[in-house]
Amino acid sequence: VSTQSTWGKNMFASLSRRVLATATPQLKRAFCTPLSASDISVLDYLLKVEKDGEDYYRELASKADNEGFKYIFNMLADEEAKHYKAIEQLRVSGDEMMDKPSSILSDTRSIFQQIQDDPKVSLLSSKDQMALYEGARDLEARNRDFYVEQAKDAKNPKVKALFQQMANEEQKHYVMIDELMQFVAKAEPGSGRWAESPEWVRLDDQLYDGWKY
Repeated sequence: VSTQSTWGKNMFASLSRRVLATATPQLKRAFCTPLSASDISVLDYLLKVEKDGEDYYRELASKADNEGFKYIFNMLADEEAKHYKAIEQLRVSGDEMMDKPSSILSDTRSIFQQIQDDPKVSLLSSKDQMALYEGARDLEARNRDFYVEQAKDAKNPKVKALFQQMANEEQKHYVMIDELMQFVAKAEPGSGRWAESPEWVRLDDQLYDGWKY
């Protein structure tokens, strides 16, 4: 009897794996841990957070005084839009759909270098927007901390995995904006001059990919 019971469990597990491999998202949900009412409530809140973040960075891009910063803020907006889609996918179908970790920090490092090497670029007007940058940095810190908290509390493994990756990405955004503020602060009056040479050692995506809070 024991052998038959073990055989039956193995057969069921094998069948389940084959069904999941070819199942539609709706059918997969029947086999996976369903989203709780609490999960859905948090995901709905985060959809608004990510949409507001995208809109905020589009606005900052429109106010940027050089093409490099405009690209950076649009890049941040695009990342927030990706987050929105990933949360929406999980909310609607129960499937986790997060892209591979971003390369946003290495991209930012390259842009900073281009700005620094261009003698025609002046960041004087960017100094007047430091309060806006500080607000964006603080927003990313709050979002990161919220994702960390929710990842620790989440019971659904897909929700937990998504929130953990989101926390890592929000930390990248925080570092990115903090480095941007330091970059602007070091710019002296006059084109192409800096009070000291920026090192940007934190602009390394691998420092944060896969980090567990």
